[in-house]
Amino acid sequence: MLSCLISSFCSASISYQINSQCQVILNSISKVQTASNLELPKQGWVPVQKLPDNWNEAWPNYTGGAWYRLIWSWNCQDHARLAEPIAFSISHINTAGAIFLNGDMLWSDKSLHEPLSKSWNMPRFWIMPISGLKKNSNEILIYVTGYSAMSSGIGTVSFDNVIKANAVNDKRIWNMRTLFQINLILSATLGMFCLVIWLYRRSESSFGWFAISCFLWILFISNILATETYIFSSSVAAARMNLIIFMLYILCFCTYLLRFVRVKKPKIERFLLILTAVFILCIWTVSLNQMKGLFDSVFLFYCGIYFVTYIHLCWVAVRVKRSDYILLAVCMTAIMFISVYDLRLVFISSVPDITLLSPYTSPLFTLFIVILLGSRLDRNIKKIEHFNDELSTKIQQVSLDLSSSLNDQHRLELFNARLQERMKLSHDLHDGLGSSIVRSMILVDQCDKKIPNKQFLSMLKLLRDDLRQIIDSGSVAGNKIPETPLLWAAPVRHRFSQLMDEMDIRAQWEFAAQWETEPTALQCLNLIRVLEESLTNVIKHSQATQVKVSMHYASPSQLELIIQDNGVGFDVDCVKQNGMSIGMRSMQSRIEKMSGNFSIDSGEDGTIVHACIKL
Repeated sequence: MLSCLISSFCSASISYQINSQCQVILNSISKVQTASNLELPKQGWVPVQKLPDNWNEAWPNYTGGAWYRLIWSWNCQDHARLAEPIAFSISHINTAGAIFLNGDMLWSDKSLHEPLSKSWNMPRFWIMPISGLKKNSNEILIYVTGYSAMSSGIGTVSFDNVIKANAVNDKRIWNMRTLFQINLILSATLGMFCLVIWLYRRSESSFGWFAISCFLWILFISNILATETYIFSSSVAAARMNLIIFMLYILCFCTYLLRFVRVKKPKIERFLLILTAVFILCIWTVSLNQMKGLFDSVFLFYCGIYFVTYIHLCWVAVRVKRSDYILLAVCMTAIMFISVYDLRLVFISSVPDITLLSPYTSPLFTLFIVILLGSRLDRNIKKIEHFNDELSTKIQQVSLDLSSSLNDQHRLELFNARLQERMKLSHDLHDGLGSSIVRSMILVDQCDKKIPNKQFLSMLKLLRDDLRQIIDSGSVAGNKIPETPLLWAAPVRHRFSQLMDEMDIRAQWEFAAQWETEPTALQCLNLIRVLEESLTNVIKHSQATQVKVSMHYASPSQLELIIQDNGVGFDVDCVKQNGMSIGMRSMQSRIEKMSGNFSIDSGEDGTIVHACIKL
């Protein structure tokens, strides 16, 4: 472990205790610029005044490689033997490098040329075997390559025994990597959780903004954990992109804070978006020499946006006095103190091996999200319980009202069912039995001689069959459908043909030879009723000498029935308005119940009854 800071004077030496008897003395540290890691300059070495060493202080605007040389020795009290190996530790190398002990390589980064490996957040230590050490003077060479604009250099170094070096390295690993890995996992979990909430409840836009900010934070942290540049062509391009991700993260996180407290600032948000676009353009086009100044300025500017948003959040929380707003303000206050502390360490403090507290903010925010969701769940459950109580009371009241209403409705439905049954029965009696009675009356009236008993009995049987058909019409769905339209019309044609012959009415019958689309039994029955009623009206009222009955398919799924006569006709509108025709209403009702079309056209030239149904 580093026992103290390296002296500002190059001639000063630092001692490191290895055990109770032995120690390492660091005599000097110097550095020199180099064109290649294969070349070790003999001249131009300058002393390193302190560690960590940053090129930007001594070599501004320098890009390339450099060698660091550490001259050290070891000794033990009473000329004791060095009984255990010495461990050499370094907190970081920025950006990439290699380590040599007395001319032998101990370690090297994967890539010492662009795209460079990244060792700036990777502490390491090496065990130097006793057999490879010299007692009087040893040399450690550290090769570093990078950019002064990106603060290239080396971190603190120390000599110790293996156990202590391992403990110090584990602590550094925890602070510099493990904490960020935990931060990344928590951010990913929270991001996915809030994203799912937003996908199910789009009105909760704050969860959507928080999910986006979590994923941007994951990308930002990835730069800390990554040891290679990966998809970027150079370390500079990766640094530019990392700053852009940080800017977008700050914007999204501040938007989340404002949306959480139901605040929208469209003009300011639009201005910040335009300004961010300008900054992104500048970041990608700025020269390497100007990059550090621009990066620091942009970073501090967005930290300022973050601070202003926090102040506004606290003001809203105090003004509104909502518990979740106040909880968020308290949480953000803790995070703000941690952020200010870390910024002071990064930009002001000169203490080596600083430990940042920002990685601890993710567990803090996780705790806040859990408390927030728990409080919202508790509030929603209480609302649901209150609503259930009110709903139970309302249901009881509505149940009583509904019971009364259902009783009234039941009585009305019974009355309506009886009325419908009576109407149906009247239509069936009128269209079926009525037609048969009228036909029989006309036959009796037209007969000059006394009707024989057999003929009279035949008419009575016909009336009986029509009455039986009306009674059985309730089960018409199960009746057999005639095989052809001709067989369907045969009974009606037989009944009316003799009567029309005696009245000198010439009848013409035209029917399709086969069913293209077979109708149902109910459709067949209704069409028969329409045909009987129409022919009965022709015989009773029309004074016609000709009648034409045709049934054909207008299309494979559309069947038309037309009854046309050359009688005296009648005023259709007048009959409808005065309610003088039960038969007309019955025919129209039958067709409309089958979703068909029914029309009657009548004039001096005769009457046309047209019925069309869809099969």
